[in-house]
Amino acid sequence: MGTNYYQRTEICECCGRYDEKHIGKSSAGWQFSFRGYNAEENRPAILSFEDWKRELKNGKIFDEYGKEMSYEDFVAFVEEKKSQPNNHFDYCVKNGLSRETDFKDPDGLSFSNTEFS
Repeated sequence: MGTNYYQRTEICECCGRYDEKHIGKSSAGWQFSFRGYNAEENRPAILSFEDWKRELKNGKIFDEYGKEMSYEDFVAFVEEKKSQPNNHFDYCVKNGLSRETDFKDPDGLSFSNTEFS
């Protein structure tokens, strides 16, 4: 069990509506697992932690329970989790569960270009 994190953008001050993008998931004893995104019309690809750091400056970060986290705290949180012994990508490869959409970024962090929870 873990906690999912989301980026909210285009937040309406009047009605509270927003666009939301899944950043990834944090689980105890595991490095942070990211959701990757291929390039779309007018949106760059997000295929690394560095890409996410650039993207996250354009919105707000919330956990699945609605608690907001600052950009600085989130980046520090992910950096701290790099020392955890388990990596989702490595686990999937070791157990024959990897998919074409799973990969590691240049920092060795786990990414998946498909939805997960």
